[in-house]
Amino acid sequence: MPRSARIRIVFGLLTVAIGTIPLLAALGILPSRPPAPGDAPAWLGWAIGLAFFLAGIVVILRSFAGADDSSAELPAAAPRVLRAVYDALAAVIPVLLAVLLSWVAFGPGERQFSVAAGSGGIAMAVGGGGQVIGRVAFGFGAVLARVIVAGMMVSLARRWFMRR
Repeated sequence: MPRSARIRIVFGLLTVAIGTIPLLAALGILPSRPPAPGDAPAWLGWAIGLAFFLAGIVVILRSFAGADDSSAELPAAAPRVLRAVYDALAAVIPVLLAVLLSWVAFGPGERQFSVAAGSGGIAMAVGGGGQVIGRVAFGFGAVLARVIVAGMMVSLARRWFMRR
């Protein structure tokens, strides 16, 4: 196995470990504080943890299949079952990200955003507020993420169900 594949596997395992932390906390295995009023719903922890966990698994699968960084797909020689598992796992990640962005933009409750900008040693920070600007920014991201997910699903459907 090439050195680059081994490095990708290490980073994949690290990403799996990062994703496991919120999943274990959501299961009550790792200690966490009790929810406070105004906290995000618990399912967000599941979604974030699952997104990282699956991203790590996808990187590991790509490495074992011999994929390089020049293509988003597995090599043509990869078994069809592995390609199906890879596509299914990889498809869930942008869906989870779209759900997270959508909750921040359109979910119930108050949001607090802060903005910081600077250049050349001059910085300006605006904190506490900016709810409209933050929701619009995340709303734009949520809509864009949903468009990307729709395009990805169409592409996957064509690859798997349409004859070329």
